[in-house]
Amino acid sequence: MHYLATILMLCAALYSSAASARPLSLEEMTDASGMTMAALSPDGRHIAAILFGGVNYGLILIDTETLAVAKLREGRRFSKGYWSYLKAPRHVTWADNEVLAVDLGYDAESMDLEGKKLRTLGESIIGQVGFGAASGEVLVMKDARNNKIARCKARTAECTTFWHPAGEPIHRAYDRKGNLRAVTLVNARLFKDATTVSNWYKPANTATWTKLAEFAADDDYWVPAYVPDEPDSLVIKSRSGRDTVALFHYDVASRRQTELLAGHPTQDLLSFDGVDKTAFDYVATGGMKSEQVWFDPAWAAMQKQIDVLLPDRVNLISGDPRRAVLVHSYGDVDPGTWYYFDSVKKSLVLIGKARASVDRTAMRRVEVMSYQAADGLSIPAYLTRPEKTATPPPMIVLIHGGPLARDRWEWDRDVQLLANRGYLVFQPQFRGSSGFGRKFAEAGFGEWGKAMQDDITDGVRHLVSQGIADPKRICIVGASYGGYAALWGLVKTPDLYRCGISFAGVTDIGKLFSDWTDLSFDKASRQLMKRHIGDQDLNPQRFDPVSPLKHAARIQAPVLLMHGREDERVPVAHGRRMRDALEANDKQVAWVLFNEEGHGLHYQDSQIAYYNAMFDFLGKHLPVDAGAGAAAPASP
Repeated sequence: MHYLATILMLCAALYSSAASARPLSLEEMTDASGMTMAALSPDGRHIAAILFGGVNYGLILIDTETLAVAKLREGRRFSKGYWSYLKAPRHVTWADNEVLAVDLGYDAESMDLEGKKLRTLGESIIGQVGFGAASGEVLVMKDARNNKIARCKARTAECTTFWHPAGEPIHRAYDRKGNLRAVTLVNARLFKDATTVSNWYKPANTATWTKLAEFAADDDYWVPAYVPDEPDSLVIKSRSGRDTVALFHYDVASRRQTELLAGHPTQDLLSFDGVDKTAFDYVATGGMKSEQVWFDPAWAAMQKQIDVLLPDRVNLISGDPRRAVLVHSYGDVDPGTWYYFDSVKKSLVLIGKARASVDRTAMRRVEVMSYQAADGLSIPAYLTRPEKTATPPPMIVLIHGGPLARDRWEWDRDVQLLANRGYLVFQPQFRGSSGFGRKFAEAGFGEWGKAMQDDITDGVRHLVSQGIADPKRICIVGASYGGYAALWGLVKTPDLYRCGISFAGVTDIGKLFSDWTDLSFDKASRQLMKRHIGDQDLNPQRFDPVSPLKHAARIQAPVLLMHGREDERVPVAHGRRMRDALEANDKQVAWVLFNEEGHGLHYQDSQIAYYNAMFDFLGKHLPVDAGAGAAAPASP
């Protein structure tokens, strides 16, 4: 089908009001077709949006008055030197009311509102110059390999290129005019397994950079966030003197952090906009449910109005509260929906849906809960229940990767598919997870297989004690670190789990340091791994007591191992060695290899194969209709 026809059919489907309540299918739940992003023009007259049709991407323009849809660009194969790629719209930024700056994969162009190319700008668009202003300028990555960025006029491609001292930039901060004024650089020391991080500042209208501070790569360092108009002044993101990430003023002359500008006692600040030393537009918090907090009364009133219209979800708004706003609404049962709200007409219009094939009415709500670990630490968690049953349903303990990461209150395909098939889904945010403050994260350092695993165990036992979970019907599942935790749970607490599933799981912790991976030979990453996991150089055997591979004989429950052949984060050898060790000990183990996949599953066919393998395995070892009387696995 021609891509324009696909776009028009998709847009028509987006405006249909009733969703059919059909059972979930793997094909529909893995179909990524739909709107991927949308942006409102500064004058509110148009919305530019990216649509994915399953294979190709397209850029459309929506007239906010008539809701007429026009196609501006669709992807096509493009040759560059000796290779080719799909040159297709992936992200769009408004330069002004009449000009768009569009990322096309490996190139970025400006175009008019008819889709006509104006100029080639660089490799990708970093963002708009100014906060919501129609400046006509954008920040552009000109050469990512050499860290070359510029401020460019979108219509003419006139660019001012920025430079900074030698090093790999990991944070950049600009002033209101779009000038690069502060940067955080990583520098690896030659012949030493050590890396430094330094913060630099440049006054306006000068070429001289000044180093403000230097840290070790594993220090809890601050980073520049924005350069306000006041001279010798920075806004920084920092946890210095507190537990959570907050925004502070930084005095460049005295080189010290001064007053707190915005912060939350228990939640990190994730993002912000319109900030200087004295005022903010908004900040976004990162608790168990993210929240956009406005300091401007007009915006705060608009947020409240939208939250009433779209309750029980996260509603991100942009535009002009006096005229019209674009709403990106998402949550536990919605992968993402965009609405246009006219402040004058008081009308809320559906614009587009992410993953349009997903039936929102068939999704299960995700609850926020907490419980106490054995040492008294409060552990946050998510719980998703299937349709109500007379007896406690079988439970899946779903462990996130990282481990310095976390789950979020948002649509999760694994969770929804499991709950739809009758499983209770428990997602503990064990110590060492990110986003809950420094102390909580650092409590997990060096605790692989120890306190981090005990937090998971304590959560399972809490749900059992509350009569929510059936102690005889529990399976532990995870990917990457979560795959490790799933396997280690089978070793450490064999009486707790009836089965375990590990995708791309770490099986021998020491091999993360000795095998070739995308992290092991990067100095900064290696330094962080030593701090977070432990330093094997100080004790070569320190990881053996908590590595599943070394204790395969203790596992009693059936295991499903899955891995991508091209995995560069946790090499496939981890899975193969574990499979061989289990087979050598006459354990029940199933093995699935994804030939063209890495540390995740990119292709829809692979995703469907993954879920088929998972549900076949669960059907054998943790069937939903088996009843509460099923026998638990034998203890060793």
